[in-house]
Amino acid sequence: MKEILKSFWVFFYSKDESKMDFLSEEEYIQIFIKGRKKEEIETTYNKAWEAKNFEIDNYWKRANYFWAFQVASFAGYFSVLSSKSYTDSPQVLYFLVCIGCITSLAWTFTNKGSKTWQRHWEIHVDMLENEITGPLYKVITDPKTFSVSKINEIVSRFIFVIWIILAIKYYTDHSTFLYNKTSEIDYQIWLSTLTTIYFIGAMIFGYGRGRFGNRRVKFYKRKFSTLN
Repeated sequence: MKEILKSFWVFFYSKDESKMDFLSEEEYIQIFIKGRKKEEIETTYNKAWEAKNFEIDNYWKRANYFWAFQVASFAGYFSVLSSKSYTDSPQVLYFLVCIGCITSLAWTFTNKGSKTWQRHWEIHVDMLENEITGPLYKVITDPKTFSVSKINEIVSRFIFVIWIILAIKYYTDHSTFLYNKTSEIDYQIWLSTLTTIYFIGAMIFGYGRGRFGNRRVKFYKRKFSTLN
């Protein structure tokens, strides 16, 4: 039982920090450029381009994935709001609000994570391209524009705020927010609220955070035999 409770806590909160060594520009050049053949640098450069484009493709695939969640959640919310089931079981509406909160916040954090990896590979391209194509990627034609990924992140945050407002609306519409019609504790609302808070905490403080530490890996070999 103690181990189960510990796993729940570790999932929700972790104080582990990333443990990495700072790499200067000179050290980067020493590792990836200096003393290497042009073909080797070009191979690394092409890998960085491929990874960058891969991250951009995945970024928009993830965006579409979370857009689908939001459309479904809003459709469900307004369907329940205008149906008889809202009068009989208003908790269903609150469940949809919790789903909307979790998925919109997950969308926001996923946007930030995807952008981090995209930028990671863009920096590699910036560092390597001088040896291959010249400063092609660094030379731009407009010094000021709009960031598509940042605007997408703003939209995801806006939708999260909308779900919070709808949660507050549910609270103001039901003076017995945590109690049902018979003035008994509404365990459905309590449990869904605590569950939502728990998973939001896990995304912010626990399992959802990407930490780069000393990764210990174990390998296992499958048993294999042929029929005689």
